[in-house]
Amino acid sequence: MPKPPKANSFSHQLEGPPVFSLGQAVFASLSGRSILATAYLRSAGDRKLGIVYCTNRPSIIVRITLPDLPTPKLEDEDETGSDLKKEEKEKKKEEETTDAECHTLFSDFPARSPRVWFPLGDEDDSKDLRPVAIWVSSAKEPHGSCSRLHALELPNAEELKSSWESTNPESRDQSSLSSGCRTVVDSVWDPPQSVEDGGFPGLYINQLPTNPFLFVYGTLYATCVTIWGCYSDIVAIPIGPGAITDLQAESIIRLPRPGRRRGTTVVNCDGKQGIAAVSSDLTEPNDVFTASIHDPDFASLEWHHITNIASRVRNLTFGLMGKIIDVKERYPTQTIYLGSEADSDRRLITMAHGGPHSVTPLFFSAPLVALALCGYNVSMPNYTGSLGYGQRWVEELLGKIGRLDVDDVMGSAKELVKRGMAREGPGMQLYMGGSHGGFLDAHVVGQYPNFFSAAVLRNPVINVASMISTTDIPDWTDVECGTSYNPAALLLPENYSNLYSMSPIQYVDKVQTPVLLNIGDVDQRVPPSQGKEYYHLLKARGMGDKVEMLWFPENGHPLDKVEAER
Repeated sequence: MPKPPKANSFSHQLEGPPVFSLGQAVFASLSGRSILATAYLRSAGDRKLGIVYCTNRPSIIVRITLPDLPTPKLEDEDETGSDLKKEEKEKKKEEETTDAECHTLFSDFPARSPRVWFPLGDEDDSKDLRPVAIWVSSAKEPHGSCSRLHALELPNAEELKSSWESTNPESRDQSSLSSGCRTVVDSVWDPPQSVEDGGFPGLYINQLPTNPFLFVYGTLYATCVTIWGCYSDIVAIPIGPGAITDLQAESIIRLPRPGRRRGTTVVNCDGKQGIAAVSSDLTEPNDVFTASIHDPDFASLEWHHITNIASRVRNLTFGLMGKIIDVKERYPTQTIYLGSEADSDRRLITMAHGGPHSVTPLFFSAPLVALALCGYNVSMPNYTGSLGYGQRWVEELLGKIGRLDVDDVMGSAKELVKRGMAREGPGMQLYMGGSHGGFLDAHVVGQYPNFFSAAVLRNPVINVASMISTTDIPDWTDVECGTSYNPAALLLPENYSNLYSMSPIQYVDKVQTPVLLNIGDVDQRVPPSQGKEYYHLLKARGMGDKVEMLWFPENGHPLDKVEAER
């Protein structure tokens, strides 16, 4: 079995079972023989780490050159109808299984989502330009972080025939291409000004759009949706022509929001001047918008409604408001508040996101609007460690989980009380959370046993130390607790003590709040044993009917199957 590509490996011939998994493949030439793809590698110990919600998995961008196979022909049969002779069939099989070549293009950081733009032929002024490939990369830890955008000019059709796709192996120059990779937008450590004042916090991208490219008045742009504090906005980034590198914030165009909505989820382009987006807001569901770019600085961009779903529900959401609340003295912590404009004397549900390196943006959520219509106000804090504020604030949480994030969440609840938007007291403060949000849930009901009147936990992390050997992301347990991940390391007593000291299980004796656990029995991210252990410990401490557990067969981490919809 071949070894996986090393950081600076020149190439990796695909011989025998591959030791990496290919994904996100795109054509890199019009002939169809050159392909770019993401290759996900295994970590030491032959482990394939969980990839969902994790942008830091060992991965590289590779170029695959397919063999120049002859055009397939129908198989002839002899007069008796027999198949081709055995030796002819073997020769044909050998031709069909000719090895493809696989070369590493980029391996500096965990990379993903390659996309390729091709010149528009005889249209506009792009016909003399080269194709351009882009992709994004992230830090090696933690699981979510500020992204980088990379670009590479590809050979044109004539150059491909004499290099990549040459039938003469000695004519192929593989090393010069990867040396042309450039970083267009780098990771941002700390914005020069707050995100609310327009400070650019960097790019936060899981996957690039299917077609992110705009070609406007001789300039090629890559578009994407990125998190900007609590907002989810479209940005356009100039990537060519020419070797554009290390762009400053002022060169990155923040597009006007479609319909003035603050939560865009999808953007796609036509490679020319057309762009489409799907956007929503806290009280307005998703609608589709389109626009055409008519000036080089995008100043006259006007969005046009293609759908108008929001108008159909406006009478239902009338009287609800959504706003961003800054939590004083806890920068960059903010919370998104959804509730009644007229009645702040309603029960408040605090709902912190999971991750922890994720974010709650200003999207429309039918379940949250339903809670608001049922008489609740909802607070969704983006605590320290959330995306969209700069890499400094992502890493600030490492080694402080169970303390800093808990203090931020409690600070958000108390900030709303101070502002008269919520009240303390029996029945007035409730909590819901899943994954790391459930981890925070278990912490707050243990550390603040009299503050919340009820808590709902979905697949919560309860004991970090016991999870390390059963989760599909064992690196999470180490990195979030302030140490580097070592696949060969043993869990020694001192390591166990560190992980335990950040776990909510240590407060189990103090819990008085009624608790409902929602557990998926095939969850590989947070194993169901975590919630089960918490349930039995609370029962053993006399909680009785104040603790309940719903067990959902064949449901994983998000509890998103039909059986869980009840």
